[in-house]
Amino acid sequence: MKKIILTFLIFLLVLDFGATLSNANTDFAKNEEYYEALCLGTTVKDNVATCKAFQDYLNKKATDAKKDLDRLRADISLIRNDITKYTSQISQYEADIVTLERQINTLNRSILSMEKSIVEIEDNIVRLETSVETRNNTIKERMLALQGFINVNGYIEIIMGSSSMADLVRRIEGIKDITDSDKAIIIQIKEELEIIESEKIELDRQKEALMANRENVQLNQETLAGLKEQIEIIVAEFRKQEAELITLEREALSDLSEFNDQIKKIGTALNQIAASPGWIRPMDPGFRISAGAWYYPSGGVHLGVDFAAPVGKEVKAVGNGYVLFSANSCQTYGYLGNNCGAPGINSGGNQVLLVTNIAGKSYLVIYFHLQKDSPIKAGQIVTQGTVIGRNGSSGSSTGPHLHIEIIYLGTNSIDHYVRNWNGSFSFGAGFGTRGMSTRCSVTGNRAPCRLNPQDVFNVRFGVAY
Repeated sequence: MKKIILTFLIFLLVLDFGATLSNANTDFAKNEEYYEALCLGTTVKDNVATCKAFQDYLNKKATDAKKDLDRLRADISLIRNDITKYTSQISQYEADIVTLERQINTLNRSILSMEKSIVEIEDNIVRLETSVETRNNTIKERMLALQGFINVNGYIEIIMGSSSMADLVRRIEGIKDITDSDKAIIIQIKEELEIIESEKIELDRQKEALMANRENVQLNQETLAGLKEQIEIIVAEFRKQEAELITLEREALSDLSEFNDQIKKIGTALNQIAASPGWIRPMDPGFRISAGAWYYPSGGVHLGVDFAAPVGKEVKAVGNGYVLFSANSCQTYGYLGNNCGAPGINSGGNQVLLVTNIAGKSYLVIYFHLQKDSPIKAGQIVTQGTVIGRNGSSGSSTGPHLHIEIIYLGTNSIDHYVRNWNGSFSFGAGFGTRGMSTRCSVTGNRAPCRLNPQDVFNVRFGVAY
């Protein structure tokens, strides 16, 4: 018995050291999905120490994420004073949401699996304990029978109590009967007892993990909902401030030398551009209007209409015209608050400004957020329907879409407005709150003024086309 106890203690010491070593050398954060597959199942007996450490990691991660959310909620009152700080963090919050959703699904699957496994382990323990009890009773009965056979009451007297050599031989043969006949039963009892002990340890581990992961799922769900709520608050506040932020950004091209060279090369061709009889939409079907003019759904000035569509979808010239300006300095994917767009309109990302004539009236059409390397080059004459870029999410954008604005210039020709351009990206109609005051419905259609693209393209917010 002492040897057995000593061996068991040595085993525990080795196991504990292994756990410490495993914890010290395991970076769970970089390999979460691997350890989820390894440890959130029901057969981790060969990795108990590692999986216990991983469970501790999951518990701490869920708790820490909730604490981070609580801190964000406490700080959100400061959002108005530092909106750019919070908008720059949205992409990280969105990545956290994706991670939380994946982990919630993983934990839920693990919970269902463990609930089933716990029932199976409990049933197996009962079966094994019944088997051990039955075999143990068999051995006891045989021992009692043997004691009667050798006519002794104590184990010591089995050998020492022999009265003659013949009696000694008889007693020894009786003991041999035990070792030969019952050896297999005793070994089986020992093996089953070891299995029972192992199953009980695994049962306790799974019950503990089950309880912890139920709590983790609840914490993660609360954190997930909270992060989504905070993102909505940040976006809404940014939209409210966006008009004021845009007024501080670039509204005119500072160097017109390249533009003037383009005009010289184009010669008299500008004056020969035929007016288009009517408007066409900037995209073929397969888009949804995710935001309309003149306000975002959550509030805040919005001077154009957003055509939400996959990255790479063709963007077309809505009428015959001249590509006045083009910018291609931004990555395809930006983020809310990204002011990329230089040397063009900041925050607009990759962009194209098209001067077109529809039914004898000239307009400036502004295309924002195009895919990297897709905007058509400035200085080109295009016909209605020409692909002038591809849909993207560059600049200040939370997802792939085309933002398009329309400014009514007047009844003169394209040639007139292009040759007299002074570098203003809005031809004097302004951006932000200034742009709201120059809406055609406000100025009585006095040019330059802003038209509502929803009416021009006959589209409505929230509708897919």
